[in-house]
Amino acid sequence: MTQISFYENNSGLCIKQWPNWSGVVPSVDDLVVIHYGDENEHAESYRVRLRVIDGTRPDYIKLFIERLQD
Repeated sequence: MTQISFYENNSGLCIKQWPNWSGVVPSVDDLVVIHYGDENEHAESYRVRLRVIDGTRPDYIKLFIERLQD
């Protein structure tokens, strides 16, 4: 399984993690919808700006994202 960590592109702060991800790993310029709340009732859209894959930890992916304006 893959773990994806999402970081804010400008500040580098971690926004969200998807542990045990079995889906497609987003690429640069993909749109990602991240859900928040106890029942995932809030959703925000982001664009992937940078994808980092470390050869020593290939199942741990870092994505740097920018929030899309409403």
